[in-house]
Amino acid sequence: MKALLVVDIQTRFIKGSGAYEEERFIKTVNRTINTFRKNKDLIVYVHHIKGDVAPGTPGWEFDERVLMDNGVPLVWKTKGNAFDGTNLKSILDKHDIDDVTVCGLVTQNCIRSTCIGCVEEKYKTHLIKYGTTNWTKHPQKTIDEVEAELKELGVNISN
Repeated sequence: MKALLVVDIQTRFIKGSGAYEEERFIKTVNRTINTFRKNKDLIVYVHHIKGDVAPGTPGWEFDERVLMDNGVPLVWKTKGNAFDGTNLKSILDKHDIDDVTVCGLVTQNCIRSTCIGCVEEKYKTHLIKYGTTNWTKHPQKTIDEVEAELKELGVNISN
């Protein structure tokens, strides 16, 4: 079975951040969500709790442009790797998941760490091309470097 992890696309992290290729990123994420919906695969939304970004605070919610489903699993994390200190692995195990696709924010931190976590947990792991972004000084270079590192670890970069 397959799962999609939609990571940290919270209003506070995306709106006004100057995210690289923001519209392409949102379109890519939504296209991927629709594909997983159509195939009746599991979708898990991951929220980051950080300082003043906590449940119920302004900016905590997922960006309104991201397609959301009611009744799907939500994971709350405090570290970059969505497996670290969360119930993500138990959710994936409950649904007999062996293949995980990752998209979201931000390329060099939570996306990188969560992809590495997937590999360490022995999931077949995919990162969606254009399904991650950042606001570094050289954002495409950051994406290219992270993708190259993850490929070396066995992560498939998918369209």
